[in-house]
Amino acid sequence: MSLFDEKYKTTVVSYAPRTEQEAWIAIMHACIAVDEVVADEELEELSETLANNSFFDGHEVREYYRSVLLAHAKIGSKHLIDTSVDAIATENKPTLFARTIELVLADGVVADKEEELIRYLFSALDLEEAVARNIVKEVLDRHKGQAAI
Repeated sequence: MSLFDEKYKTTVVSYAPRTEQEAWIAIMHACIAVDEVVADEELEELSETLANNSFFDGHEVREYYRSVLLAHAKIGSKHLIDTSVDAIATENKPTLFARTIELVLADGVVADKEEELIRYLFSALDLEEAVARNIVKEVLDRHKGQAAI
């Protein structure tokens, strides 16, 4: 038994989004924060998404984001996605996937970790490959010249 065993026991960190809106925030944040560099442009794009999308009206976005930030610091991007995908309605998954790509492209740079996590998200959301490729193509067409996945 170590001197620190009693005082510093390992605790299991758990996170579960309370609403679908919080799950969206968790997944979007996970994608822009995976490379540990959240660009101002990415934050601006996320802020606009949260402020201008009626899906978030009437929800405690600030409180959700606070919970997401704390969870992300403890469990990381992939686990944040894993704990959130089940809260996303099937019909909203393609839209969320498109928004995450737009967020990642906001700064004009797609880091390797961001690209890897987008691929992971595609799988976690259980999107058909043809649907995901079409979404990526449409988003890239809108952002021509900024970045490539």
